[in-house]
Amino acid sequence: MANQKVVFFDIDGTLLHDGHFVPESTKQAIRKLQENGVYVALATGRGPAMLSGIRELLNIDTIIGYNGQIVVHQNEIIYKRPQPKTDLTHLTQQAKENGHTLVYLGETKGFTTKSNDTHVVDSLGDLDMPLPIHDEEAFLSHDVFQTLVYCTAEEEADYVKRYDAFDFIRWHPHAMDVINVGSSKAEGIKQFLKLTNIRREDTFAFGDALNDLEMLRYVGTGIAMGNGLPETKAAADYVTKPILEDGIAHGLKEFQLI
Repeated sequence: MANQKVVFFDIDGTLLHDGHFVPESTKQAIRKLQENGVYVALATGRGPAMLSGIRELLNIDTIIGYNGQIVVHQNEIIYKRPQPKTDLTHLTQQAKENGHTLVYLGETKGFTTKSNDTHVVDSLGDLDMPLPIHDEEAFLSHDVFQTLVYCTAEEEADYVKRYDAFDFIRWHPHAMDVINVGSSKAEGIKQFLKLTNIRREDTFAFGDALNDLEMLRYVGTGIAMGNGLPETKAAADYVTKPILEDGIAHGLKEFQLI
């Protein structure tokens, strides 16, 4: 795939506004990008089964999922790195002692240690994601690629200092992602490029949040959304307009991709 260009898109805040809809200008820009022979992929903290139909809407079959811990190409899993069960056992016990809910995210579904937790319902509902199934021991019988800990920012330090195997990334006032150390969207992209022989300099990425930092720094050209966080904008090569101001189309035109 020599000289094949590829653009990786974060979902929430980048393609998807407010967890619910893709702006019409974004749909048109993605279609034009594909017509121009540029490969389009998703790079997201979500899993393959939790994409709110966006994969079908935009005709995308490559996903860097769970912040790089699973990679799907042409609808086939080509790389995966589940979380170690020993560390998940310790994390589960700690969360239980602290009275905090966990959500385990597997390949096709999610599980929660507490049913009807309002923070789980609200946070995942905002992303239009299916609610997890109540199963406190799901991590023992399923591969888990990402775990969510529901606690406040003030309570997170007690988790962060205990685990050499995990990195913690806050994405919500009441929740943080738990991913394997060394995992990131950038690492997932690296695995994808290794298997497809696409050159790093031919890669572009759009993002808006903290879990996009490594990706924007790694790809050939990192583009931050105008509605993104200050840290995200600082990590990018270029800052485009906000999502509702045709930000995707503007950024793609800036680099003559459409």
